[in-house]
Amino acid sequence: MNGSQELECNNCYITGDKKALFACSQCKAMRYCSRECQKADWQSHKPLCQNNGKLESILKAHSGSSSGLFDRLMLVDGISIYELDQRLEKWVRFHNTNLMIATIHALRIPVDISRARTHLLYVSLAPRGQDEHQGHAAKFFRVVDAVVIEVEDALRRPSPWPESVMQLRTMAEGGERSGHGTSTAAMIECPPLAVQTVPFGSLTDRTMRSEFQDDNWKAGLMEAIEEGKKARLVKAAAPR
Repeated sequence: MNGSQELECNNCYITGDKKALFACSQCKAMRYCSRECQKADWQSHKPLCQNNGKLESILKAHSGSSSGLFDRLMLVDGISIYELDQRLEKWVRFHNTNLMIATIHALRIPVDISRARTHLLYVSLAPRGQDEHQGHAAKFFRVVDAVVIEVEDALRRPSPWPESVMQLRTMAEGGERSGHGTSTAAMIECPPLAVQTVPFGSLTDRTMRSEFQDDNWKAGLMEAIEEGKKARLVKAAAPR
């Protein structure tokens, strides 16, 4: 599995290496290969899209308020919470492959794919200042910690945790019904922003059997994030 394979149409599942994909203009979380696929997927995509769009509007409005101006005194580089959220979006887009690799190995999915439905990877972040990131999105944040948590634990956490997990379950069930595999996610949190879900779909026994289980996933993730580089999954050797 390489960098192009984790990007796929959320409706027909064609991958980005076979057809150009575009992100939903409102939530920027889901990708499609055509307007027809985007329209066909709207009913399942609608809750996530509207939640993300609502959050962006709230953050924009807050940035211009008196408390929003006070936030700039507390946040890195004097930015607003809305600008912090935009930085996180760009950071996630760059490190999507790193997060996918870490999630697959942290959950030990190559060994037991059922763990994709019972566990999640929780990644806590801290923002980095201009002297460190130099304007490069890949270095906007560093990983403070990354731990595996149970889905049942996530459901007991404050909002928006339960809602995010239920949306992920819907996504997983849809993929399984269509024969495209299950889904899991990395839950990304950088206070004062709410936790954000980075989903990974099309996980099947066949594709996961070709991956080599890496128990040093955490060190690999932190190194890739710190250096602002992208990693690749390591294929298991074919049986002789």
